[in-house]
Amino acid sequence: MPFKFLFLSLFFCASALFGAVLSYEELKTKPKSIAKDYYIYRLLLEGNASKAEIGDLYDEVSRMNSKLKKEFAKNIDINLKSECMNINAKNLFNASNECLIKLLTPQFVETLNSSAKTNLADRLRSESNFTANWISVLNSKEPFKIIKKHGLSKEFLKIFNEMPKSYKYKFNFKLDEGFLLQLESSPDYYEAFVKNIVFSREEFKKLSDSLLYMPQSGKLTHQTFFYLGINALIHEDEKLAEKLFEKAEKSAYFRSDADKALFFNYLAGGNETVLRKLAESFDSNIYSLYAQEKLDIQASNVIFLSTSREKAAHKFNMQDPFSWTLLLRSIKDMSKNEMDIFTAGFEAQETLPIYAFLMERNMRYKYHYFIIPFEKYLQDFENERKALILSIARQESRFITSSVSASYALGMMQFMPSVASDIAAKQKIKDFDLDDMFNPGTAYKFANIHLNYLSKYLHHPLFVAYAYNGGIGFTNKILQKKELFQSGKYEPFLSIELLPNAESREYGKKVLANYVIYMEYFDKKTTVTDLLETLIKPVQTDKSPQKD
Repeated sequence: MPFKFLFLSLFFCASALFGAVLSYEELKTKPKSIAKDYYIYRLLLEGNASKAEIGDLYDEVSRMNSKLKKEFAKNIDINLKSECMNINAKNLFNASNECLIKLLTPQFVETLNSSAKTNLADRLRSESNFTANWISVLNSKEPFKIIKKHGLSKEFLKIFNEMPKSYKYKFNFKLDEGFLLQLESSPDYYEAFVKNIVFSREEFKKLSDSLLYMPQSGKLTHQTFFYLGINALIHEDEKLAEKLFEKAEKSAYFRSDADKALFFNYLAGGNETVLRKLAESFDSNIYSLYAQEKLDIQASNVIFLSTSREKAAHKFNMQDPFSWTLLLRSIKDMSKNEMDIFTAGFEAQETLPIYAFLMERNMRYKYHYFIIPFEKYLQDFENERKALILSIARQESRFITSSVSASYALGMMQFMPSVASDIAAKQKIKDFDLDDMFNPGTAYKFANIHLNYLSKYLHHPLFVAYAYNGGIGFTNKILQKKELFQSGKYEPFLSIELLPNAESREYGKKVLANYVIYMEYFDKKTTVTDLLETLIKPVQTDKSPQKD
């Protein structure tokens, strides 16, 4: 795309302020995007469009989700469920083989009687021997014996991964290395298997003991090697753990995953060479920051950006989700020179988040730019609260004020519409509109209110981050688990990696790293080491009754 044309298309076609439901006519002019999906959803909920218009907009959806499809179904004739999604025990044998192979699960098949299982296996054998095999295993009184006899390793993994714990115990046997090598031939299934065992800690003792070995396959994922290493640590086999973490580091694609493996390698063996390698990482995460603290090394890739320039050279509406959508699409085809010129045009206080985002991208994420945008809205907060809000905002949206997620979380602080509306009602804010969440002042204000609520129960920034992402109920369940965040040789590091929710697990670590960096900026020196050690001291982390 010519650079001159990009300027015209990007900044002069989508600059209107929002704050009301967009009409059908307005939506038709907008590009397909998550932002457009959000406004279509709002039109269906709050607007006044004809059935013909709604039918037309159905084809304009970028990413259909269940709640959007449900609203469409209230207005136009669409099938909420496909043929395959209508399968149940009553109409099972009326479904096509394609649907059966696609949707049958071990947990559902286990509810069928023996005759139904036999008929299903016979019917599907010609099209999917794999599906027929695992159905036959479930129809056996001695499933593991059948699996071993016929070498059904992949079938074993599918059943184990998808069945409830009560059934998994049928497979709690010591596995020989020959069978483990067969399991390795299905890398994705095997990764899930290893995670299942490790996250269950000592519940599958014999299987857990079986995993104390060095894999032979070169196709295993870095996650498989990492969790095999965690399993070795749980068994305090530090020599094996070091070797497995080394494999995990070498096979990792993302720098953060490599750093995590390096850290646990150091934790297992105490090798300072490993710690120094970790300290030299170009990624800023809790593990590289920990290494830098231990070695008294100042991070050279963390840069705080600021500018005295108030207005950007580019005309850009920070509260318009469509402008942000067009920007992301436009930069894909830019040359290095075009990107440099384009980025420089955002160097201003009003567009500082976009400037930082583009700078980080231009530097291929070897440098991490931290900013304090829209600072006037934070001036009444204590530094600890400022640091926490900024840490969350950086992780949620990189401070992009008009962000809209696939689940329609809105704005810089990514509030779900229901939560935002609830806060507005409790604060008695008149004429509140969901698009107000694209205003940075409103986003910071609502974040502070929500954090006031969370801080009634939680003191530690990591637990607050878990609650912000996964909810206070989810976090309370974590704190009630006896095996998490207790004293132990490798704690709290094991607990951080064994958090059951993967999204919250990674989210919390990133927010915590941001928090350490922002706290140092505010001259509130807080080390990763101190924060991590505090995690196993309940009186300093939360007010949950079970930890008093």
